[in-house]
Amino acid sequence: MNRMIRRLPHVATALLAAAGLSGCGYLGGMTLGHLDIEPAELQARIATRFPLRNCKLVIACLDLSNPVVVLREGDDRIGLDADVRLLLGTRERTGRIGLSGRPRYVPNDGQLFLDDLQITTLELAGFPPEYAELVKANGAVLARQAMQSHPVYTLDGNGAKGAFARQAVRDVKVVHGKLRVSFVGSSD
Repeated sequence: MNRMIRRLPHVATALLAAAGLSGCGYLGGMTLGHLDIEPAELQARIATRFPLRNCKLVIACLDLSNPVVVLREGDDRIGLDADVRLLLGTRERTGRIGLSGRPRYVPNDGQLFLDDLQITTLELAGFPPEYAELVKANGAVLARQAMQSHPVYTLDGNGAKGAFARQAVRDVKVVHGKLRVSFVGSSD
């Protein structure tokens, strides 16, 4: 009985949170079931981290610039296509690189990050394979450094409903060309 009385405040808090979420139909851009984030919103936030540059001994430099967010239907990863430029001494090669990262959600801060960034495509015309491997190895590291420590989106946490919503995120995936953040209890 004593243990039951001690748990009562926790149960009451959980019930209030559930009631607060179910009673709010709209949370500053969020519907009860989900929040759709437009690619342009992600694009604007991600573009501020570019251009990226990594140089080895000043004779080999890799630059990534002009990222474009790519959302593929049903995918749980966010894609990025970017310009790539490799400088080896006086030789320069340019092309495109494709990356994809898995969204990581941090409930306490309501922030989405990109983790597990991988290179999915690399287009460098007339480039020896050993240089392509250099770009793949350094490009992934460069992108990870820029994306894993800076959020690509932050959920609005204003007020009690926003704070509850931050704690109720179930998953993140691409639906109808947008990044959908689904909340616990939704059927999305």
